[in-house]
This record gives sequence, C-alpha cells and structure tokens, in this order.
Amino acid sequence: MALGSIGGSLMPVLLSGYALRFGLSGAASGVVAAAQLLTTAAVTLLMARRAALPGRARMARGGLVVAAAGFAGAALASGPALLTAANVLAGAGLGAVFAASAAGLAATGDADRASRVAVLGSTIACAALLVVVPAADAGLGTGAGFAVVAVCCVPAYVLVGRLPERSGQRAKSATDPGDAGRAGVPGVALLAAVALLLATDQGTWSYAAVFGQEHARMSSSAVSVTLAVAGICALAGIVTGSLAARRFGRMPAMAGCLALGAVAKCAVVWTGSAAAYAVAMVVWQCCYLAVLALALAAAAEIDASGRWAVALSGAVTVGAGVGPLAVGALLDAAGPAGLGAALAAATCAAAAPVLRMARISDGAPAAAELSGVVAVAGAPGPHLDGIDE
Repeated sequence: MALGSIGGSLMPVLLSGYALRFGLSGAASGVVAAAQLLTTAAVTLLMARRAALPGRARMARGGLVVAAAGFAGAALASGPALLTAANVLAGAGLGAVFAASAAGLAATGDADRASRVAVLGSTIACAALLVVVPAADAGLGTGAGFAVVAVCCVPAYVLVGRLPERSGQRAKSATDPGDAGRAGVPGVALLAAVALLLATDQGTWSYAAVFGQEHARMSSSAVSVTLAVAGICALAGIVTGSLAARRFGRMPAMAGCLALGAVAKCAVVWTGSAAAYAVAMVVWQCCYLAVLALALAAAAEIDASGRWAVALSGAVTVGAGVGPLAVGALLDAAGPAGLGAALAAATCAAAAPVLRMARISDGAPAAAELSGVVAVAGAPGPHLDGIDE
C-alpha cells in the first residue's frame, strides 16, 4: 500500500526535483504532478471491480512493472513532454497497486488491525523515502530520485505475493449481513465527502511551511523540525484511534477525531503564535491519520470483497491531487482567515457521509441507513462506472 500511495506522499520532493531539472514554472510543475496523481486516482477507481476478484497479487505485480517503467522513464526523460508521459505511466501503475492492496486489506480477518498496520507502514516507508529521494537527487543528480522509487518496486514485487486472494467473513450488507457480494458500492456522496476531506488535509499540509514561516513567524529550520515531530507523533494517532474505536465504536471515535482535527487544522492556518502552531500541527496530524485508518477499516468491514476500500482509496487519491491547487487558490483569493473558514465548512460538510459509513460499519441494521452512502447492487442509486457491477 505504501507504493500505491507513494506518488502523493513524495510529490513535494519529486516536484521540486523536476522543476529544478527542467526549469519549470510552478504552474507547469503542477500540471506534471496532477497528471500522475489524477491518473493514479482514475485507475484506482476503474480497477475496483477487478481488484475484488481473485488474482489481485498478479494485478499488483503488473502495476509495479508499469510503475517501475514509468519512474525509470521519468529519471531518463530529456524534456517536459517525456517527463509528463512517464509520470502518467507511473500513475497508472500505482493506481493498479493501490487498488489491489486496498482490496487485500478488506480481505483480512481484522479490518481495524489491517488498516492500522497498512497506514502505519505506509507512513514509515514514505518518511524514509522523503529523506532518501532528495539525497539521491543532490548526490547523483536530478532525476535520481525517480530511479530510487523505481528500484523500490522490486522488493514490493515480492511482497505483494502475500496479498490475500479471498474475502474475509466480516461483511455487512444493507439487506443481508454476512453477504459480502451484495454490499453494493459506495455512493457518490460518500466518495465526494472523502475526496473533499482529503483535499483539505493534503492542501493544508502542502502549505504548512508557508503558514509557519509567514504567519507564525518561525524560521525555516524551526518549521522543518515541527513538521518532522508532527509526522512522528502522528503515528500515535493511528494506534489511539484504533483503540478508541474498539472501546467506543468507530463512529464516536471518528467524530471526535474529525472535530478535534478540524479545530487544529484551522489553528495551523490562523495562528500567529509559534507555540500554538506547533501544538496544532501535532494534534492535526494525529487526528488526520486516525481518521484515515478508521475510514479504511470501516470500508473493509462493510464489504470484504474490497470494492469499498478500493473506491475510498481512489477518492483519497483524487482529494490529494486537487487539494494543493484548491487551497493555494483560496489562500491567494481570501487570505488565511477566508481559507480557515472554508476549511472548517468543508470538513463539516464532509463529516456527515463519512460518519454514517462509520455507523454502518459498527452494525446499524436498517437498510435505510445506507441511503446516500451506498449504491446497493441491483437497486436504484448513484453508481460509478468502472466500480459498479
């Protein structure tokens, strides 16, 4: 799963590398980045039905071969056009890997443990690569970072052979609890809510250094330390969120994390205090990873075939792809105060469908609960091409 999400996680360092390499403007660099991220999102969504079937390990390996070829091409690209084409190829491969790994997560026997391990492992792996990739570019020349990512596809090719091929026994269906095959697909409202929520988080994270330096009046080194500490402390949020879900249920745990995270996220944007910025950053990142792990666990619990987990993972990728552009535009147009208000409103709007999904995963029995959250196979409702049967 770490490789599937690596494009978005490493995009800040990859983007700065090829911007320097080809002298690209910020807008041009954003186009190349968006080409990869949106391709990953599209392929993840389109491969949802295939990922729910046996053979997902083979599918993941095929995606890794394509991704490795794309990243190798990006390392060797001689111009922006070839760089963009290589990033699209890499994004397509990553989408297949992400779909297969998300479906595999749903097929495990313990959705909460599987999602916790997946998010924790992905965070640690990406943190390591955030150090290695820039070091490779600096020591071996720009483009070497892409080669590093291509090489990482080799051990991943071996590891994906352990992906579970058959669904677990936890699925809850709107009409027949225990019948995973009839769980349907997530509704458009839920997917839009997940994308919106991730757009606010990824977009704010992309400008976190700007907020710390320009608003909280911190030095660049102090901001870097704060971001590093927040990234490390955020790992505790995954464990804490899982423990809270086991004790109180996923919906109460997720509601608390969403509310606290929204306040902290707005504080990061608004505050002029260095101390408040540092505390808010740590709290926000803890809540962000907790919500992400709980959402994936809820999707895996509802549908053990993996289609829910894959569809939500695709929505996560879409949000991550458009978030920086949207937040940057809002920051320019409305300033920190307007951006903070927009983030709060967007988080509140996204919370309702996400919390309803968490409630369903906790065992809400009524089929009416799924209205607007799931499109039941064979029933009226919003279906997504490429996901729906």
